[in-house]
Amino acid sequence: MVSDSNKALRANTPRPENRNLSAAGVQTGPGPDVGAIPDRFAPLDARAQSALLQEALEKPKRFGPDPAVVDTKPLAPSRGAVSKWAWRGAKAVSALLIVAIAGMGPLQRLFEFSSVDAVVNARLVSLRAPIDGRIESAAFSATIGAAAPAGAAILRISNSRADRSRLDDLRRLVDQIESERAAIVGRLARLRELHRQVFQQARAFQSGRMRELVERIGDLRAQAAAAEATQIEAASSLERTRVLASTGVQTKAALERAQRDASIAAATERSLSHRLFASEVELEAARRGEYIGDSYNDRPSSLQQADELSIRIAEAEAELSSRDRRLDRLRIDVDAEQSRYSELSNVVMFSPIDARVWEVLVSPGEEVRRGQDLLRLLDCSGAIVTSSVRESIFNQLRTGDKAQFHFAGQSGVYDGVVIRMSGAASPPDNLAIQTTGLSSGGYRIAVSVPELASGQCGVGRTGRVVFRPISSSRGVTEALRDGLATILPGL
Repeated sequence: MVSDSNKALRANTPRPENRNLSAAGVQTGPGPDVGAIPDRFAPLDARAQSALLQEALEKPKRFGPDPAVVDTKPLAPSRGAVSKWAWRGAKAVSALLIVAIAGMGPLQRLFEFSSVDAVVNARLVSLRAPIDGRIESAAFSATIGAAAPAGAAILRISNSRADRSRLDDLRRLVDQIESERAAIVGRLARLRELHRQVFQQARAFQSGRMRELVERIGDLRAQAAAAEATQIEAASSLERTRVLASTGVQTKAALERAQRDASIAAATERSLSHRLFASEVELEAARRGEYIGDSYNDRPSSLQQADELSIRIAEAEAELSSRDRRLDRLRIDVDAEQSRYSELSNVVMFSPIDARVWEVLVSPGEEVRRGQDLLRLLDCSGAIVTSSVRESIFNQLRTGDKAQFHFAGQSGVYDGVVIRMSGAASPPDNLAIQTTGLSSGGYRIAVSVPELASGQCGVGRTGRVVFRPISSSRGVTEALRDGLATILPGL
């Protein structure tokens, strides 16, 4: 404190001119009068004067002239001063070079199309609950950041309250139709057995009738042969009687009797011939299964019963076939309903793609509703870069323009292409990093970077996008203004 006050006092105190002091500190040369001495301390306050007085009391007396009051004459610059100024100039030049080199990057950015900010992004795949139920703890393997290969089981939902009334109704109907089918099968077997017996009976009747007709035909043929012999005998007797009657040996009455016997024998022969022909016709009809005659119908009762049984068998077979077809349809419906019930009661969620778990929205044992979001998977196979730009740059770009992405703090360059341009009113995207999190500017550019589309896409890493538009008419003034706006947003 005292030293600082002394320095202030020395700086504010005017130096005396041409004043020589003796070794004892007495003034020897010409100088101002005593009345002028208090004027030295007039500008000082009480504290400064006290400090000066204390310094004078504590400082030992010196012999020789006081450096504070010795006259100072300008001297010529020495060699050391020149070296000092040269060193300062070299440092200034070096600083200017460093500033120029360091400023080349920002200056270059002033004249290029670049984004305000950019972030690596990727599409999200949302898994929703297909049924109501509870998340099973044993089958829950979803953890944030875990790999989810395509087809891998992630979680399981079980619903013990799933509706199975339709399945139970179908099963009861199947049981009923199977019971009816069994009854039809039993009745059909009995009808077939009766038909077989009646048919055998009809065959036996047919065979017996044919044998009877054969025997009758044989009898008629024998009678026809006897009638033929009788007719021959009657014709011979008639001839003899006619001859004898012409000679008067036989009477006329004998001749008439001979004529009568010959006529009866001929008629008998003709009758037997007709009866034999009728029996042969009846036999032929019996062989064909047709029965003709006056004492019975064209078909015997056994065959009529067999025909009736055949009709009933056909009806039973048709009913059985209908039951079988209906049973087949019901079994298909039961299988479909069983599959539906299984899907409603237990569902295992699989990963549809090779991805990573981005967000887990449920916990084991939690009750979920149908359509509720369960998980969100990160699809790195479609990684893109979303960036925000200023209006002047946005209006110079087109979809399909080339672009380059640089990670922040790295020198690598990734080539890409502009795939979409949207403003602040664009609909929300199904992306991991929402575009609303980018810097305010209202103009969004999506760039496809194929080299980032891999399992390690680095979603969330930031960087900068430099655009290479196909045609650009931006001048130096506009580029400088955009660059300054990037550095100083208030401009």
